[in-house]
Amino acid sequence: MASVYSKTEYVGYVYLSKTGHIGPLAVSQDDLLRDAFETALALALDGGTNQVSAFLPGTAKSVMAAAVEHRMRITLPMVLMANDDFGQWTRYLPRNPGFL
Repeated sequence: MASVYSKTEYVGYVYLSKTGHIGPLAVSQDDLLRDAFETALALALDGGTNQVSAFLPGTAKSVMAAAVEHRMRITLPMVLMANDDFGQWTRYLPRNPGFL
């Protein structure tokens, strides 16, 4: 797990697996998500993995754009459904929807 900072303020967290999976990742403000994701990508690659993965919610448009720019591709499309509202998907990348 790594803490996410904006200047000197703690603004979130990210988990990185040894196999290169990013998530969960969460930040306190949606405008910080892309920078946090970009940093997590760099950390995952610095860890020596040759493949990086992440579950990206479609409402996190800035992260989806970053993933496309880094030539990531959708290999396992999923739909998460619920009866009640929950989650701030513009500020969060889940680990596995099965855990939610």
